[in-house]
Amino acid sequence: MIYMLSSINKINLKKLKDPFLIYKPKILKQSVNYFKKNFSGEALYAVKANPSKFVLKKIYELGIRSFDVASINEIKLVKNLFDNSKIFFMNPVKPRHVINEAYHKYGVRDFSLDNDTELHKILESTGSAKDLNLHLRISVPNNSSKINLSKKFGTDGFKSKVLLNKIKNISRKVGVSFHLGSQCINPNAYKIAINKTSSLIRASNLDVDFFNVGGGFPAEYSGLKLQPLTNYFKVINTEFEKNFKNSKTKLLSEPGRVLVSKSMSLIVRVDLRKKNILYINDGTHSFLHDAGAHDFIYPVKIFNKEEKSKLKPFSFYGPTCDSNDFMRGPFLLPESINEGDYLQIEEMGAYSLSMKNNFNGFFSKPKIFIDEEK
Repeated sequence: MIYMLSSINKINLKKLKDPFLIYKPKILKQSVNYFKKNFSGEALYAVKANPSKFVLKKIYELGIRSFDVASINEIKLVKNLFDNSKIFFMNPVKPRHVINEAYHKYGVRDFSLDNDTELHKILESTGSAKDLNLHLRISVPNNSSKINLSKKFGTDGFKSKVLLNKIKNISRKVGVSFHLGSQCINPNAYKIAINKTSSLIRASNLDVDFFNVGGGFPAEYSGLKLQPLTNYFKVINTEFEKNFKNSKTKLLSEPGRVLVSKSMSLIVRVDLRKKNILYINDGTHSFLHDAGAHDFIYPVKIFNKEEKSKLKPFSFYGPTCDSNDFMRGPFLLPESINEGDYLQIEEMGAYSLSMKNNFNGFFSKPKIFIDEEK
């Protein structure tokens, strides 16, 4: 349920029993425009980061018309909203019936893969189509990212050269991609990955149409010492130009978290305090998955209440009976905080809605207030 809001001060907390979100479209606009201005290639929005229709519509309105998807349901979602959008099916492993439906029903032509079997699946499921754009996923070093994505997907070395040449003989256009993982804290990781992948392309003695640096651009959570995003863009743009100067290769990326994280806040209630631990009405099985699973420390403050007592570090427990429903923090809050207070947790636009589940029966349909204030 979505509600328009002229001011967050007008929210009636007495009528709201469950956690709720505040969506800030002007902040989303700033983030998208900043990325588009500084990244020299084309951005494919990673739908998994936030698949809300109102977010997708805003991103589309701001000029991003290509989408990175991982499932047939994400394809349906995007195509039902924007018939003329371009879909990049970048999950390297897909069921045959899904490939068939994506190609024949939804017009998807861009598919990712990292092995021979997947290549054959794509060909057989599309009837050996002649208009495919195939993107080979390369494995790259991944030591600078909070969430490692290097183990599950990607090919390397001689296998990648053989596959690239096979793809070249089959595909209308050829792409290569890599993904450093989520929350990459070192821009030079892109330099290493770009140079490694470029070397494999040169060793294969062919040109590629697309070069995709994936995602990994970090959101500004507390406790992380991040370099400015401009440093990431500078490294990527410089290394791409150095390796693909005078070529027709198109630079791509798959931003998700970096675009949407700042666009939402989560409001939760304190139901109990035990020393420096707060029991709140949301947790790792709901909007705060990343706080528990990956120890992300979101900026937090008291909601709609002036509080001048000194700050103290707190940890959170969620509402379920799962003892792992725990968010270590530290979350800095006034030492006077107690039952009945409400917390405003920032940077909740990414993966909060998409990771919510129904464990222990605590699921509630998300209530979202749209804040038009800057």
